[in-house]
Amino acid sequence: MGGFIKAVAACIMLASFSASASAPDCSDLIQSSEQAWLELNYDASDQALAQAQRKCPDLSEVYWRQARNIFDRVESLPREKRPGKQQSIELFNRIIALGEKCIQVNPNDGLCHHWKAVGIGRRGSTKGVLNSLGDLRELEATMQKAESLKPTYRSVNGSANAMGDIYDAHGMLYRVVPDWYILKVLFGARGDMVKSVELQRKAVALEPASIGYNKELGVSLVCYGRKKNDPAPVAEGRKYLEKVETLPVLKHSDKVDKDHARILLKNEDMACGYSRDAQQVQSQEEFEKIQKK
Repeated sequence: MGGFIKAVAACIMLASFSASASAPDCSDLIQSSEQAWLELNYDASDQALAQAQRKCPDLSEVYWRQARNIFDRVESLPREKRPGKQQSIELFNRIIALGEKCIQVNPNDGLCHHWKAVGIGRRGSTKGVLNSLGDLRELEATMQKAESLKPTYRSVNGSANAMGDIYDAHGMLYRVVPDWYILKVLFGARGDMVKSVELQRKAVALEPASIGYNKELGVSLVCYGRKKNDPAPVAEGRKYLEKVETLPVLKHSDKVDKDHARILLKNEDMACGYSRDAQQVQSQEEFEKIQKK
C-alpha cells in the first residue's frame, strides 16, 4: 500500500512539473511593455503586449495594459486636439471590450474591472453625462467591484497606482453625476460630493505627488464648498490646485492637468462639471429635455 501511495504522489508531482514547464512565461514581455509605457512609448508597449497576447492569451494584464495604452494616448491630448466624438466613442468601446475580455480571463483581477469602468465612464463624458445615465448603475457596480478586489499594482515611479486610480475614477463619478434623488430612483445611482472628496483624499494619500490626484481632490473640494456655500473647502481645494504647479510631470496627461488646474483656479464655477475631455452640463432643465426625447 505504501508503495502505491508513493507512486501516485510521484505521478502527481511529475504532472505538476510538466504543466508548469509547459506553461508559457510572458514576464519579460510584460516588463518590456511596462518599461516602454514608463518611457511614454505607447507603440513599443503595444508591440510587446501583442507578442504577449499571442504567447499568453490567458494572462489578464495583457488586456488591461492594452486598454491603458489606448486611454493614455487620448488623455495626453488637449481638448482641441482630441479625436472627434464618434472616433472617441469607438476608442472607449474598445477599452470596454478589452476590460470585458480581461474579466473573462480573470474575474478576480481588479484592474480588469477598473479599465472596463474607465471605458464606460469616458464614453459617457464624451456623449455627455446626462445623455449616458442609462450606464450609471453598471458603471457604479463595476467601480465598486474593482475597489473590492484591491489590486496591488503600482508603477515604479508612482504614475500609476491601482487603488489610487480606482479611488480617483470613482471620486470623479460622484462629482460629475448630479446628486438628484430622481437619478437614484430611475438609474440606480447618483452623485455624492461627500464620497467624492473621501475617495479623492484616499487617492492623494497613496500618491501625494500625483498631479492628477491632487487636481481631482482640489476640484472636488471646490465643487463641494460651492454647493454648500462654505468657503473652507473651496480654500482647501484651491491649495491642492495650486500644489499641482509644483509637482513633477511623469506622463503626458500631467501637462494637460497642469493647464486645467490653472484654468480652474481662475474659473471656480467650472469645478462641478469639470472633466478632462469636456465640460459637463448638469442642469435640471437639460435633464428634463433629454428625458422627453
